[in-house]
Amino acid sequence: MVDSHETLRDLSFVRRLLTELEAGRPFSLASVLATRGSMPRPAGARMALLSDGSWLGTVGGGRVEQMAQERCARVFSGEEPDTLEWLTHAKTGMACGGDALVGVALWKPRQAEFLRALRGALESGASAWILERWPASGVPEVKLASEGGNDAEVAEGGVAPLLSDVIAWDEDGRRYAEPIGPDPIAFVFGGGHVGRALTPVLAGVGFRVVVFDDRSGVAVPRDFPAAERVVLGSFQDIGEKVKVCSRDYVVVLTHGHAADIDVLEQVYPARPAYVGCIGSRTKAAFARKTLEERGVPRTWSDSVHLPIGESILAVTPAEIAISITAEMIKCRAKLRPQGTHGKGGSVL
Repeated sequence: MVDSHETLRDLSFVRRLLTELEAGRPFSLASVLATRGSMPRPAGARMALLSDGSWLGTVGGGRVEQMAQERCARVFSGEEPDTLEWLTHAKTGMACGGDALVGVALWKPRQAEFLRALRGALESGASAWILERWPASGVPEVKLASEGGNDAEVAEGGVAPLLSDVIAWDEDGRRYAEPIGPDPIAFVFGGGHVGRALTPVLAGVGFRVVVFDDRSGVAVPRDFPAAERVVLGSFQDIGEKVKVCSRDYVVVLTHGHAADIDVLEQVYPARPAYVGCIGSRTKAAFARKTLEERGVPRTWSDSVHLPIGESILAVTPAEIAISITAEMIKCRAKLRPQGTHGKGGSVL
């Protein structure tokens, strides 16, 4: 899965849309269903025109966004029906040269039931798929299919080929499938000055952040309002309190070299998507040698971002936080399924 900011996998985004429908206020929603070539936002991006004239979300800016906004306004006012169109670079004139398949539909209060079901799935962490069918004429159909469910349409094979862990668009069947489930977690091991500066920056660009520290005076939830969770535990046994998975991101910023190495040793079996550790090149050599002595392959320790962060000559905690976040954003972009960064979702 890709990062969920301002998509229907973004719980805060879904809650806001649901609030509108439950209050009896319709909205028009622009959805990027697939892309070809280089585009600023991947498939799954959403943008809503609310009844008060305000906008929620973005489909990427530039001419694509302008055209999507114009269509949202016309659909909301009833000037034109729901639309589905490839906004090609020939139409948009965008220098990036890519194309975006954008659907615009009017959402009415009766569709609150779908958003309530989606909200429940997101809150519970359940795995499911958002399924959309865009007929040549008429109103698009949107539904939620749960993992292991008995949905008739899925069972009959209409969308079964689309159900995977990546966004997919079936051009012939005009069907769209988007997996939902928990986004990866960015574990910040160490809640010192850098950890405290880093947490809100990561959260601000869509990372779910869990802060872990072994000091009771540091692992204080009120000091990390942007964190999803703050954990007090031992750096020698992080598995007692948290489970790091292969899709997660790990930032090691503990208060000492020994604890840093202990954390690195423990996260190695999970092979997280990103691992970075603060420290100098001298520390890096020492850490890799120690890890190798403990049975951690050098090939893996060499993949750890140590020293951590993009090279921007950062000095202060705030600057270091920006350099780390930049590096993690780059890693996240590279990990997106082929087609979701520059090439769009899978087009079948």
